[in-house]
Amino acid sequence: MKLRGQLNLLLILTAIVPFITTSLFSIQINRAVQGQSELYVEAIAKAKAIGSGLARQAEAIKTDPEAVLLQTQHHHGEVADLALYSAQRILVSQSEPGLFASYLSPADMMSNLYELQTREGAFIYKEPLFIEDTLTGYYEIRLHQGDIQQDASLIYLLTFLFFVCSSAITFYIVQHWFKRNMLVPFTWMKEQMQHIGDGKREIKLHGSTHRRTEVGVLLDDFAIMTAQLVETEREKQRVEGNRQKLIASISHDLRTPLTSIRAYAEGLIESDDKKDEYASVILTKTRYMQRLIGDLLMYSQIRATSFLLDLQQVDAEELADTLFDGYKDQWKNHQFTIDIDCSHAELQVDVDRLIQVVDNLVANAVNYTPEGGRITLLATTQEKKLVSHSIAYEEAHVYFIVKDTGKGISLEEQTLVFDSFYQVEKARNQSNESGVGLGLSICRELIQKHGGKMGVQSSLEKGSTFYFMLPLAHRNKKGGIE
Repeated sequence: MKLRGQLNLLLILTAIVPFITTSLFSIQINRAVQGQSELYVEAIAKAKAIGSGLARQAEAIKTDPEAVLLQTQHHHGEVADLALYSAQRILVSQSEPGLFASYLSPADMMSNLYELQTREGAFIYKEPLFIEDTLTGYYEIRLHQGDIQQDASLIYLLTFLFFVCSSAITFYIVQHWFKRNMLVPFTWMKEQMQHIGDGKREIKLHGSTHRRTEVGVLLDDFAIMTAQLVETEREKQRVEGNRQKLIASISHDLRTPLTSIRAYAEGLIESDDKKDEYASVILTKTRYMQRLIGDLLMYSQIRATSFLLDLQQVDAEELADTLFDGYKDQWKNHQFTIDIDCSHAELQVDVDRLIQVVDNLVANAVNYTPEGGRITLLATTQEKKLVSHSIAYEEAHVYFIVKDTGKGISLEEQTLVFDSFYQVEKARNQSNESGVGLGLSICRELIQKHGGKMGVQSSLEKGSTFYFMLPLAHRNKKGGIE
């Protein structure tokens, strides 16, 4: 449930509790009032009945008031206490000693005559007695209210207890919800932020994030952000490591040919008969340095955010012809086999960059394959031609393969050959100048920028197969390329 929904539910709960309490209290009060009303009506009826009996015995009251009281109580039951007053408001007789006042002032006697009053848990009714229109005295009746007063007190007590209990339960629920959904997660987040401030990066998802509230999503996002910080930190360390490798590699790979160039330049000065030989060596070393600097510049350009490909629509077969052309004549000491089978396929590529990729792959194949070895160049869209190379097939792709029969690459090295500044052991290289390990890294970056993939399959002593796959260009309904 969303956090807003839970908050609304809590608000409804906190509103319902006093509503229920008030409703129960009102119901009980209504019942009490109804009972009080019924008792009031009953008390009036009883008071009138007792008063009528006393009025009929007005003559007997003058002679024997106590007998009249006893007879009246016996007739109506002991539901009321009676008192008889003289015309001068002096107590003459009473059914319950000490219950009535011995004398009433005119104001006390005359107030509320003929009215049923409620006082001190009893109904009180007063009325004068006449004999032939002559005032002979007064009578006062007290009827007990029974358990009405106790019931009202019990209602108040139970209502109060229910309100306290329901409020306590509601408070507990709200506190538990707040602690679970707000306090605990944000405390955890605060601790993790302190850990991040202290340099710690490894944190786990909070245990409550499976409850998909906004807070749970926030905790997930926080954990994802932290993971990104970890990845950024690792990338920073990797870039720093690459930078140090770059400096070390450049220092080593430039120092070695520079030392040779200096030595042969001094030899030119001292020896006239070997000038051509020394000049040839200097030229070779200079070309190597030029290629090394070119790789570094290309690597820097590809890693820059402003790098863009010059894409154009080409036919896959024509592209393969362009990519594979000229290698037989360039390296006559190796046997080249070229196979192109990708008709009716079009690609959107930067041709110059792909030439650079294939040049690098073929140059590596030549360097790692002994003279007389076979190098196969294959471009295809057919799944059956990939089976022999152990390459997984994906539809709507053109595959370009460079296979050699060199010494191969170990399984551990296959996972590293595309990393920047990594070099397969120079002992396996047939040439003395292997570069700084940027060639394959540059190739993979260029293929990935085309939306493709690059990989390697290799076995020691059996050779290596480097390949890359490019997605076909899809035509839209208007005939254009998407």
